[in-house]
Amino acid sequence: MGLWGLARQLIGAGSRMPVLGSLVIGSYQARLPKTGWNLEHPFDRLHGVDTSGTVPDYMLIAGATAYGAAQPSIVCRALAAIPEPRSCHFVDLGCGKGRPLLVASGIFPTLTGVEISRALAQVARANAAAFGKAHPQHGRIDIIAGDALAYALPDQPLVIFLYNPFRFPLMARLVETVEASLRRRPRDLYIVYYNPVCAELFDASRLLERRYAAQLPYDAGEIGYGPEESDAVVIWQNRGNTHPLPVGSPNTPITIVSPDARAVVEAVA
Repeated sequence: MGLWGLARQLIGAGSRMPVLGSLVIGSYQARLPKTGWNLEHPFDRLHGVDTSGTVPDYMLIAGATAYGAAQPSIVCRALAAIPEPRSCHFVDLGCGKGRPLLVASGIFPTLTGVEISRALAQVARANAAAFGKAHPQHGRIDIIAGDALAYALPDQPLVIFLYNPFRFPLMARLVETVEASLRRRPRDLYIVYYNPVCAELFDASRLLERRYAAQLPYDAGEIGYGPEESDAVVIWQNRGNTHPLPVGSPNTPITIVSPDARAVVEAVA
């Protein structure tokens, strides 16, 4: 192992410690050039929260991808394809600083974010408290600092949000968890997968079917606050779901532009 590899291991170990992690990640983010994800997003300025910035994969767990926050407009447009959201619990696995949770709290009555990085979970918890105080009519957000793959999925109707949090092996484990949950408790369940680089795993499941697929453009005010100008979102639902499908073709082909990093669907919605 070279010096850089050893340094990454030491930095990664430090970033996962309860107190040191906040210092390591804060120091890392402070040194980054203020471009793209690392700019303060307009959403943060508007709501007085901190959801911007990136965290590299080596500061998280093996098999995770780097952290960067989803675009609020894309989250909103994707979640509009979920029927009867007031009857569902919303879960963000690998929630980072919690931006999608804040956006979704205006749609769902209860929400949970699960994040392996204690430092990021601490920020997400502070964001949820500040946002909840400013928007008391929104849903309640709970943040769990822990392994998203060890999280017991609630037995109620469920929306699972994923912003490309895991590489193939961990995502395969998640699919198994979802299938086991559906076998134990059949119910309405939706997977909202933003940047679906492991879509083939969900497509292969006998218990899931596609509900929605689109390449969604950033709002004009979001351009420059992320690495692209549009992102793919695909939604799967439990087979036998009786809710009508939204307009559009859910089976639009997905192209993997960069393994583990970027997926696109053909048509821009």
